[in-house]
Amino acid sequence: MALSVSEFFGFTPLDPQASEYVQNVQCPFVGSDCIKPSHGACAVRQITSDEAVICCPNRMYAENYGMLEDVATEAFGPGVQLVAPDQASILRGEGKLTDKHVCVFGRYFGRELPLPKPMQGAAGQRNYYMDWILARLLPSGEVQDLTALEVQTIDTTGNYSDQAGCYFNGQSFTDPQGRTPGYSNAGLNWENVNKRILPQLIYKGHVLRRERLCSKGLFFVCPHQVYERIRERLGNHLHEYQPGNGTITFRSYGLGTEQTSGSAPLVFTGQLTTTVDQVALAFTAPMNLPDQNVYESAVNNALSKLI
Repeated sequence: MALSVSEFFGFTPLDPQASEYVQNVQCPFVGSDCIKPSHGACAVRQITSDEAVICCPNRMYAENYGMLEDVATEAFGPGVQLVAPDQASILRGEGKLTDKHVCVFGRYFGRELPLPKPMQGAAGQRNYYMDWILARLLPSGEVQDLTALEVQTIDTTGNYSDQAGCYFNGQSFTDPQGRTPGYSNAGLNWENVNKRILPQLIYKGHVLRRERLCSKGLFFVCPHQVYERIRERLGNHLHEYQPGNGTITFRSYGLGTEQTSGSAPLVFTGQLTTTVDQVALAFTAPMNLPDQNVYESAVNNALSKLI
């Protein structure tokens, strides 16, 4: 598979507006250090598609964490205002805290909150972290209701440091085939959807289901290509529900039309809400299986070419 970097530190590679971020290895979307400083890629493009695929979770926080506000509005209604824990404390002390304030726990708003470990004695115990907890508050500072949010993009395989090296040096990249901008021998790890993303969502969804204040379930935000892969993996036969206790709401985003010079907008592209049980059942008993005896046919076909 061949892959090309389509966004470098938030902009088209070599865009002059990105130079300050490139020099300081800073993320333009969260105002902090780039979490992938060796290559700086926010989005990539496969040679088989013209679509850019977001590969860095911080790219999902464009427009001043607009995606978080989208989810808060979906969960708690219009007019909500996101605040960090320390801001909520100040507002409460000043008597200005209202039921429209949503306290945000996450990497750039305070800290991530760990979920409880499995029962004592369980093999491979570890902490599970939610990327974000959104808690709507009462004027007293107590939690009125809450929801959790997971953000996932797509991991890459292979290496595209040859591209990154050129872009860090302010040079265009030409691959061995003479293409400019060129492609590297790298790809996208779609299998990670099956191995890691879905099992964690099922586990975390069940944990949140037991929370009496979690009335809108778990939200999962991802690029629309990942969203489509998840729906394909689960068979595209999931029953839809309104967000509620025990549900998982999948929300997808993509990159909008790029300007002549500048960063592409983050655009909401779709949503599906279903239950944790529906996801778990579809994951363990998929409906989109290949034809029966496909391995037998493949072996026989391969052997026939050798005889």
